[in-house]
Amino acid sequence: MANRKRKPINLDSNREGEKFDTLFSSQESPVKKVLPEQEEVRLQQFDKIRNFFKKDKRQKQYSIYLPESMQKMIKRHAILEDKSFSQVTKELFLDHYLTDSEIKAAYNEDYDKRNHL
Repeated sequence: MANRKRKPINLDSNREGEKFDTLFSSQESPVKKVLPEQEEVRLQQFDKIRNFFKKDKRQKQYSIYLPESMQKMIKRHAILEDKSFSQVTKELFLDHYLTDSEIKAAYNEDYDKRNHL
């Protein structure tokens, strides 16, 4: 038994989809204008750059493979210091692994990307 009162829907999915799909929108999103008082000042002193990275919350996931016993020990230390595993790892890399010039180069590269330079 077919529903005889049913009417077909005629939609142009490309035109209608623009209202809902913002991930693949054909229109470019407007660039946010930064007011002069909101502009980020490029840091020059190494201690300020290192502290910037330690406080920075932007992260990208990266897998590190360690023996399970080491992972547990690092997590235990992180919990005692009220930090996450990622925070502890980031601090160790900044304090003991990367050189000052490498940290400055990474900061300058990120600064240029953030400010579209």
